This record gives sequence, C-alpha cells and structure tokens, in this order.
Amino acid sequence: MRLELSSEGRYALRTLVFLSGVDGRVTADMISAETGVPRRLLARVMAKLARAGLVETQEGRGGGVRLARPPEGITLRDTVEAAEGPFEVTRCIMEQRPCGEGRPCALHEAWEEGQEAILGYLESQNLSEFVSETASLASPDNRSQRNPAQSQRRGT
Repeated sequence: MRLELSSEGRYALRTLVFLSGVDGRVTADMISAETGVPRRLLARVMAKLARAGLVETQEGRGGGVRLARPPEGITLRDTVEAAEGPFEVTRCIMEQRPCGEGRPCALHEAWEEGQEAILGYLESQNLSEFVSETASLASPDNRSQRNPAQSQRRGT
C-alpha cells in the first residue's frame, strides 16, 4: 500500500513553497514555469488554495498571486487538506461497508491512530520550516553536516 498525495496535492505544495520565497504578487505563468506545475491545472489548484485562505489572487494589471499569510502560519496539513480535502477513513478496512457503520472492525482503532499520527505531524510543520528543511537537505554541503540522529530518524 502506498500513501501519497495526488497530483493536485503535490502541485499545491510546490506552489506554496515557491510563493513563500518571493515578495509580492507573481503571475500564474511564472509559478507554472518555476514549479513545473502544468498551467492548465494551476488554476484549479489556485482556486482550492484561495478557498482555503492560503493565497490571495488579484486579476488585472499588477495582479497576480501571493500568500495570504506568512509561511510560518501555514501548516503542511493546511496545504494538503486544501488540495485533497479532509483526511479520514471512509471505508472499512476489513469489510465492504462505510467506516463507522455497525461495529468498528478489528483494525479501526489502529488505522485511526496511524491517521492521527500523520495528521499531527503535518499540523506541526509549517511551510517556513518545510522550506528550510528542504533547502538544507538539497544542499550538498549540508547533507554531510547533518546530525547523525536526524539521518537515522529519517532512515537515510
């Protein structure tokens, strides 16, 4: 089993990471070019991010997109849920029925705990921290200087 984001979830995260590194408004064309997000999908992603209050858009001359609040105030959970919707177990793992219909199955509690752990982590990481950590991991100089405990924790 693989737990991964949809294309829109990945595109939302790329977009917000890019926006956190620029001052002022930028055009959708610039975002698309810099992030690799296809222009035809960027409008849908932007609409979701705007509805969630994560970006502000302005049309017309001098318009564009910018973060609606500082990167420190946007969690990874905010970003992912804006694009993907709220995370929840909706189908029973063991039986062919909606989750919560009838008695919980034997795996229900374990699955909920795992889900809460993932959501808790995403909630604890803000966009600014994520950008800093990503930049640190991408830098060849910093990779060799990482704390060995961090490497073990990440499995690297």
